Amino acid sequence: MNRHNTLRMIRRIFFTVFILLIIFFLGVSWITSPVTDSFNTEDVHELNTVWYDSEGNPCASELPAQFPCDETGTVTVSATLPDQGTQFANCLCFRASQASVRIWIDGDLIREQEQAASSLPLSGKSPGSSWIIARLPENWYNKELRIELSSPYALYQGQLNPIYLGTKSALLYHIIHIRGNSFVLTLLLFFLSFLMLLFYMLYRTRKILNRQFLLLSIFGILAGIWMLGESQMLQFFTGRMVAWLHLTILALYLLPVPLLYIVADLPGFPYRRLCMAEAYLMEAYVFLLLILQVSGIRDFIEMLNVSMVILMIPCLSIPLLIFRDFLHNKNRKILPMTLAMTVLSVFSCIELIYDLIDLKMYFGNFFRTGIFAFYIIISIFSISQAMELFATGLKASYYRTLSYTDQMTGCRNRRSFMEREIAWTPGNHDVLIMADLNNLKTVNDTLGHQAGDAYIVACAEAMQEVFHTRGNCYRLGGDEFLFWGNYISEQELKRLERLFSDLVLEKCRHISPLCGIATGIAITSEEDGSIADTMKRADRNMYENKRIQKSVSDSDSEN
Repeated sequence: MNRHNTLRMIRRIFFTVFILLIIFFLGVSWITSPVTDSFNTEDVHELNTVWYDSEGNPCASELPAQFPCDETGTVTVSATLPDQGTQFANCLCFRASQASVRIWIDGDLIREQEQAASSLPLSGKSPGSSWIIARLPENWYNKELRIELSSPYALYQGQLNPIYLGTKSALLYHIIHIRGNSFVLTLLLFFLSFLMLLFYMLYRTRKILNRQFLLLSIFGILAGIWMLGESQMLQFFTGRMVAWLHLTILALYLLPVPLLYIVADLPGFPYRRLCMAEAYLMEAYVFLLLILQVSGIRDFIEMLNVSMVILMIPCLSIPLLIFRDFLHNKNRKILPMTLAMTVLSVFSCIELIYDLIDLKMYFGNFFRTGIFAFYIIISIFSISQAMELFATGLKASYYRTLSYTDQMTGCRNRRSFMEREIAWTPGNHDVLIMADLNNLKTVNDTLGHQAGDAYIVACAEAMQEVFHTRGNCYRLGGDEFLFWGNYISEQELKRLERLFSDLVLEKCRHISPLCGIATGIAITSEEDGSIADTMKRADRNMYENKRIQKSVSDSDSEN
């Protein structure tokens, strides 16, 4: 015992020293590493100047700003570009929120981005939200910059976001710098979602059904799609912003559905029907939105206010139901969900209220944080619960196998046979071989029960060696064995029967010369109403074989 403790202490000391050595090495490497130029060595300048309307009147001194539009939803504003302090900049960049854009420098059109005309109404009116990067002409400083914004939505009309000046590479690095954390968070959420899906598939292969993993995976994937759309970095991978807008909105509206199913499956939760009703309501609303979008009656953006109100129903009701069940009904089984839902509901309500106040701005910070915190909490709880479930499943599987196994021989027992007998249906071409040990009582009486037990075990081993790939071997009781297989020809059966009898004699030769086996074969026929009818024929054939063996043995004794 002392030696074991000493070895364990040595391993701990070695592990501690090993970790400290790695930390020391990395620290020294960081300190002594020479500093080289990074790729992001160019500055980005934010355009801070006074903006004028089309009539030359000053209307804003900083961005973002909201400018008054005409009846078509179009606004044209202008400003003077800065002097040579930013002479190395050759591009300007800003985020266009659901608007078509035209840009002029000193009267020359340098960039135009409009919604592509579509004959299908399902595309809606949205021109999409995207980053606009326009190359500046030479000697652009101190010249007039004029921007025209046109949006079909009143919520976004006249909205001009901050404008940045710099080289194209510097602007791209700036976008990565300000939006990269959101993108990394999205990738991490996708990773966790697919991990939950992997857990679900793993447990399904073990025949342990845990729907919570599947629902968590769906919830995480939907949240990841929404967060990816809100990260404003999709233009690094694709230019189809309108399609991604539709996918992002659908993911947001479907987000409460798997969450409602998760809550409905909570242990002892009394409001399951109400949660299911809300899930059906959200599914029906998304279906209605799709009908309106495809028909061209109203698109997703035009229904945004209504959608936010509909989304608030589950966002408010789910926490209230969980808190009531936890506090009023004293349901302590839902403590982890209560904690996770508290975090999510606080952040989501802040987000939705903020959205309703001003929908045209960029949103998502509160909701992203809440979703990620919720997902971490509930995932840890689900994995912990699933590990317990897995251990319970392994124990149940072990005890189930134990209850169907003959402990002495390792063959299946009578209980296993009876369950298969009950489930048997005609027409499966079943084959049976009944087997009975010869002279077991004599062996027990003359050599003792230990020799008799060895006789039984040797017979079982022989049966399993010969038949284990062809079907199942059963010990029905005492010295009575049964092989049950399918689709084996009569000629092959007889060959296996002879092989089995010879193997029993070989294995039992050292026990007693009295050892031997009597067998009987039967194949199911159309006249058999049950497997018992087939067994009767096999049993008769076995006793006929035993009678013949006894007759031969008596004849040999007389000789």
